[in-house]
Amino acid sequence: MFFSLNSISKACDFTNLTMGTQVSVIEDKYDDLSVTNNDDYGDLTVMYTYDTSLFCKDNLLKNTFINVYVKEKKLIGMQIEGLQSDKNTNEIYKFAQINFGLNNDKAKSGNWVGAVDLSSDINSIIYGKVMGFDGIHETLEISSFEYANFLIDGEIVEAFQ
Repeated sequence: MFFSLNSISKACDFTNLTMGTQVSVIEDKYDDLSVTNNDDYGDLTVMYTYDTSLFCKDNLLKNTFINVYVKEKKLIGMQIEGLQSDKNTNEIYKFAQINFGLNNDKAKSGNWVGAVDLSSDINSIIYGKVMGFDGIHETLEISSFEYANFLIDGEIVEAFQ
């Protein structure tokens, strides 16, 4: 009996959102996304953190959280991160493989630390493993080339909802 990887994983439409979309439009589709508020952060980048399961029902992302980045009330990026290093079973790697074509033997290794660029003509997509205080964590960053630098440069304000 043959099962494809796509039958194991369910798509996560949230990771396919267009960067630069007004957040108010996205909030209409995702009830748990509550980032529009009366606070005016000006031109600062604001990061909101959620349990990924609120937006993605994909079993590969069940042990992750998602940082949603907003600038001037527009979605400019997202970053999915593993919760615990001891549960690092390459689930985000598998998700990136199925959804973005990741195929890198080094990145499969449990003790590898680094980044793989999966960018397309439209999106900036980086898969990586980073060393934390308690071990190696997987991460997947999705943005556009127009907004990607705001996720690493400049001031990022962490908002608490």
